[in-house]
Amino acid sequence: MPRTPAALRGHSAHYVKTALICSTLLAGAAASFVQAKAEDINWRQFEGSSIVWAYDIHPYADAVAAQLPEFEKLTGIKVTPELYPDDAYWNKLTIQLSTKSASWDVVGTGIQPAWDLAPGQLLEPLDRYLNNPKLTSASYDYEDFFPALRDALTWQVDGGQIEAGRGQVWAIPHGFENIQLFYRKDILDKHGIKVPTTPPEMSAACEKLKSADPAITPLGVRGVRF
Repeated sequence: MPRTPAALRGHSAHYVKTALICSTLLAGAAASFVQAKAEDINWRQFEGSSIVWAYDIHPYADAVAAQLPEFEKLTGIKVTPELYPDDAYWNKLTIQLSTKSASWDVVGTGIQPAWDLAPGQLLEPLDRYLNNPKLTSASYDYEDFFPALRDALTWQVDGGQIEAGRGQVWAIPHGFENIQLFYRKDILDKHGIKVPTTPPEMSAACEKLKSADPAITPLGVRGVRF
């Protein structure tokens, strides 16, 4: 049964190629072609094969796409990108994985999508690739990623609850974001509302603002309709 890891989707014939992709393309850890000559694995063991990499149109995708020529030169694997607008991509990703489509080999995902997809065995755990010395170079330091990023993509389901930091690796991180709160100090001061520091406090502050002035939109967030 085809399964897709949080960074790639596996069909049995593509599982091994996936490890190379994770170690070089998605992790952004591709060594230069000259350095590769001294590596301890055969980077060209899948030379002549081809894969499809899918992602949404985003600066993250731009960063990965910039590495494709180097990756292809290093491995001899042809990578065909398929990039879609944000809302179209995430809907298509769910359909591709849930129907076990074989048209995508490597996919970009996020923490929550991985949590949604992995329990249904739609993602391929990556441990056996990272731990295989024939597929992942000894010079590749997975521990170099921030612990919080590793923990968010390493988890198991225990009693119906996700337990982060333990279990299997479901994706290789290659970017992260910080969430910032911007607020109108003058409006909060006017209505005697403290700056919220937790989600419950934010909800309460929004309710107070709306009650004090129905014309105010208490909160705006980044997002799209889907």
